[in-house]
Amino acid sequence: MDIIQLQYFKIIAETGSLTKAAKILHVSQPAMSAMLKKLEEELNVELFDRSPNRIYLNRIGEIALIHVNNILRDIEQMKNDLISVAQQKLSLSIAFCDPGVQWFCVPRFSVAYPEIDIKDELYEGEEVEKLLKERVFDIIITPKKIQSSNMQSVSFLSDQVFLSVPSDSQLREYKSVSLKDIPKQPLLYPQIGGYFLAQIEKVILENKLPILLVKNDLNITQHLIRTTNFLTTISTLSVDLRNDGTHRTLIPMSDPELNVTYFASFLRSNKEKVKKFLSWTQQLKKEFIR
Repeated sequence: MDIIQLQYFKIIAETGSLTKAAKILHVSQPAMSAMLKKLEEELNVELFDRSPNRIYLNRIGEIALIHVNNILRDIEQMKNDLISVAQQKLSLSIAFCDPGVQWFCVPRFSVAYPEIDIKDELYEGEEVEKLLKERVFDIIITPKKIQSSNMQSVSFLSDQVFLSVPSDSQLREYKSVSLKDIPKQPLLYPQIGGYFLAQIEKVILENKLPILLVKNDLNITQHLIRTTNFLTTISTLSVDLRNDGTHRTLIPMSDPELNVTYFASFLRSNKEKVKKFLSWTQQLKKEFIR
């Protein structure tokens, strides 16, 4: 059994067709069939149920595909790690639960450590522990502490949502405001996903609030913020990336869902690789709190 066999098996499983898989991989169909037969003989199982025009993963094949995906991912990670060492350049893969903290951190860390290649993504989901164990990410910035003997979660930055209101809004006199205080009207929000958007949608839905979320491309949303009197939100960590104009006031939002302390979560066994990021987070916290 070799890597090529595993890669071919993965493509066959994903396409459900020897013909399509052979075309994608630029090999003949007989060669593809022979490879699959050899793999099944080596494993001493049948991985597919076959029909005249298609093949389907059976239960054994589904389990095999899970292992194959993990093996191929580990091989790719091994290649990346070896290349990084060979080039004397460290790479870090970091996932962020909200774009605000992502936009705040990535450029600042890159300036502090230009020798480190940062691969950043926005992540939404509950499989943090799984993704760290499988080395999909080295660090995941999460809105809550991960409880696991294999993981460590270090307190990171705090973030809070503000309501951006125009000068003619009655809400402008509030010292703090809740989503429940907002009368029926549009609320601008860029179509970027993330933790805070999910929390806003949750509060609106659970309390049946008469707020209409107006989602658009980020650039369109920013244009509407500057040229209309619609309400919108912004967070502490994203405020320096956006200019709402002089006609707006930022009011702290009191909803507990819109205040968060982020955690940097990582595998304990991977602590050596992420130590520079952890050191940087501690320094950043001191500067940001001032």
